[in-house]
Amino acid sequence: MNCNAEVQGRFCQVCGQENIETKESFWSLATHFVYDVTHFDGKFFSTLKYLLFRPGFLSQEYLRGKRTSYLHPIRMYVFTSAIFFLILFSFYQKASEEIIKVKEKNKTTAGIIKELEEKKEALIASLPLLPDSIRKFAPGIEIENKIVQIDKDIQLLKKDSTQKDKIISLQEDNNSFDLTGHDYDGAYNVKAYDSIQNSLPANKRKNFIIARLQKQNLILQEKYGHDNDTVQKVVLEKFRHLFPQMLFVSLPLFALFLSLLYIRRKELYYVNHVVFTIHLYCATFILILGSLWLGSIFSWVHVKTDISNGIFSFLIMFYWYKAFRNFYSQSRKKTVLKYILLIFLNIFLTLLLFLTFFLFSFFVI
Repeated sequence: MNCNAEVQGRFCQVCGQENIETKESFWSLATHFVYDVTHFDGKFFSTLKYLLFRPGFLSQEYLRGKRTSYLHPIRMYVFTSAIFFLILFSFYQKASEEIIKVKEKNKTTAGIIKELEEKKEALIASLPLLPDSIRKFAPGIEIENKIVQIDKDIQLLKKDSTQKDKIISLQEDNNSFDLTGHDYDGAYNVKAYDSIQNSLPANKRKNFIIARLQKQNLILQEKYGHDNDTVQKVVLEKFRHLFPQMLFVSLPLFALFLSLLYIRRKELYYVNHVVFTIHLYCATFILILGSLWLGSIFSWVHVKTDISNGIFSFLIMFYWYKAFRNFYSQSRKKTVLKYILLIFLNIFLTLLLFLTFFLFSFFVI
């Protein structure tokens, strides 16, 4: 036994371990494996049934102490979130590639020429901002070269509108973080940026936050060969991989909002709100996956996916309302009021976490 106790029956009276032969046969090992898998599957599907069709019921059962018949909330969250993000990331990657293709296909020659002319005007306007001691060197020369290249690209498009893919001026900043131009005053690396900022009067220098963001962008530009498209992809990829962590961090904060909204319910502890939030998140994951699945079917039969998105958006909102109503057992009026307040609090929390994790992604790559 694990506790070294002397056991007379099938199970240890101290630690609960089953009393089995030390030298376990292969058949016994295989039997235990099948039992554990089917036991998990059985609990998962029975828990899933109550989770989807009886909102708030599992959280009430957990509160009452009836827990052995259902999958533990943490295990439920880990399993559903793993499946959710695995499918979501695959779907998101395919969808984003399609959007990029459509956007590139829909760009007209006149639109590209207008975009190039606007970029040229911005670069020309940035030249007078450069100090005379800097304008004749790398920053000024780089801006002038860009203006010359834009003129060449405009003339190329006017002669032959089929040459869209050969436009160099747009390739260098396509889908990029456009933090250059006026804000950078022609700086091409951190050293040049600091030199330019130090040469300016104190009231014209960038504040700490803007300066830190701009210098980090210059570091990334230098690290990835001044390829803005690569910089954006790397940052967004890092942010995408942090999304599960962001959602996990939001869970206890969401439960905190619930505890504040229902602070007069003395019989409910913070952990009860956490369990309710876990069940709410798990159900939302599954409903979103259902929306993606139905949307894929609609796209195959050439039906607009807005229909499926609308259906599942309504289902999620209705599910949340029923879960609140069933678990907290308050009147419809109070439930709707607190539901609306929670939505606004959740919007604020989501924006704050998105900004925090995006900045973290920007600074850690």
